[in-house]
Amino acid sequence: MAFVVSNPMKILFTTHQGNLAGATFSLFYLATGLAKRGHEVSCACGEDTLLRQMLAKQGIVKTHDISFKSYLDFRSFQMLGSLATAEKYDVICAQGGRDRNLTIMAKWIYRLQSFIIFTRRQRPRNEPWIKRWYHIKGTAAIVMVSHGLKKLFVSKGYPPKHLPVIHNGVADEQVDPDLVELLRKKYQLNGRLIGCVARKKRQIDLIRALEYLPEACKLLLVGVDEKDFSDVDAFVNNRGRIVCTGLVSNTEARALLSLMDVHVLPSHMDGFGLSTVEAMLLKVPVIGSDFGGIPDVINDGKTGLLYQNGDVEGLASKINSLLGDIELKKRLVEEAYVAAKSSFNLTKTVTAYESLFQSLLSTSR
Repeated sequence: MAFVVSNPMKILFTTHQGNLAGATFSLFYLATGLAKRGHEVSCACGEDTLLRQMLAKQGIVKTHDISFKSYLDFRSFQMLGSLATAEKYDVICAQGGRDRNLTIMAKWIYRLQSFIIFTRRQRPRNEPWIKRWYHIKGTAAIVMVSHGLKKLFVSKGYPPKHLPVIHNGVADEQVDPDLVELLRKKYQLNGRLIGCVARKKRQIDLIRALEYLPEACKLLLVGVDEKDFSDVDAFVNNRGRIVCTGLVSNTEARALLSLMDVHVLPSHMDGFGLSTVEAMLLKVPVIGSDFGGIPDVINDGKTGLLYQNGDVEGLASKINSLLGDIELKKRLVEEAYVAAKSSFNLTKTVTAYESLFQSLLSTSR
């Protein structure tokens, strides 16, 4: 569907990250989505990042090689300031910690007229009041990817009105059945598969839960290596029941996700839970930690199940209930699919960002 905007905006996204992670794909979908609506969109990121490669292949978002190597990277600061001065962006939306710091500095030193927006995707760390003041004072808004994440920021002293909530949007893409079978054979995936697609978080809960699951169950950990858990007794004792893939492409991750009987996101840091939505779209039943933004995605008892971090027996009980209760699994999967399609689609996310940016610009005209 083609979109025509009456007042196209000039938008710059920045990130010091951009490699294999959920945030990279979220930013890619957002930037290309806004570009397809007729806005002039650019992205400043490292030259060798996955994000840069993806954007170059798409060809509708301009890219600029700024690496943001540190919070006080003077060269990146100069490059950003010069670029923003020349291009006169309406909005600069910073995604990573280092570039967030430098965008405010550039606005103040170079006297940029651009609105500075942050997107925050993970829980706030312990930070001095001066950093909180700096971020609030230097931005027009700080986007939260969930209501749960917003509560965490408010508890740290951020004003609620400064924190609009815009959920991440997820692409509903089909998986290649040939790739699925190839990966099944490669990793020798048989029996009941309990899985997690994530970088290292609280997968230790899942590993310890194996003790309470049927012997036929295997644990599939996508995105982490064996060495991440080599000092964990439960991992060593159950080595034959655990498969760790390490980092894989997004295409392979989704193919592996489709093989799972249950997907679990055990986390103490997630502001949203992109892999959980992907599982819901693939009609894989989901369980997640009752933390941060995960309850925004999982409506406990309706679209999935929640457990408390560290409650290994409770987690195992919920997994067993999904494995043994066909009617429960069917009901949760069906409601989850509808919720994912309606609440976490890309069009909704792009529209929300577009509306936020335009509302800020309208106040200055």
